[in-house]
Amino acid sequence: MLAQATPDPAALRRVIDTVFAAPVYRWAEEPGPLRVLREWWRSLGEWLAGVRAGNPVLFRGLIILLLAALLLLLGHAVWIIWNTVRAGAGPDDQARPAERPEVRDAAWYYREADRAAAEGRVGEALPLAFVGLALTLDAQGLLRYHPSKTPAECAREATLAGADRERLGGLVRSLYAWVFGGRPCTADDYRRWRDAGADVWNAPAH
Repeated sequence: MLAQATPDPAALRRVIDTVFAAPVYRWAEEPGPLRVLREWWRSLGEWLAGVRAGNPVLFRGLIILLLAALLLLLGHAVWIIWNTVRAGAGPDDQARPAERPEVRDAAWYYREADRAAAEGRVGEALPLAFVGLALTLDAQGLLRYHPSKTPAECAREATLAGADRERLGGLVRSLYAWVFGGRPCTADDYRRWRDAGADVWNAPAH
């Protein structure tokens, strides 16, 4: 009788490992959604393999459609990103001309005063016109004007010739009488007051 050959333990273990590695012997529980997804993916692969073997033309058409859909998705994503970046960047501030603040000089105050008087708001027009007059004297070096100064202070501090000093004092007294004293002031009164302030102002002779 022939002696029975003793199987190689290493070879036997490899055979056993191969057998139990098959999907049917995977006893560990797999989550339901993952298992369904895995089975769907395997079925899709088998279906594509069958289409490729049975109908190569149809298989190539499917591949072309999938590539076209992928290119469309990539193009749409690039378009969205580009629009988002462009909207976030905003307009170039340096390219836009800087807006110059409105200069409130004597001419500005005179314009606002005349506008208020034309609209019947003489009580508002007179203080505006006096600021225009004070700024005019300041520009000529005859007064150091500051918004905190009252009209009476401006009249005292102005360096004017005698007649012009009296004229400025009279304008201030009329302003106080109309604005604070309650004396009525008509549009003609305002125009005469403006004309008197618009005359030339002279510094005292040295």
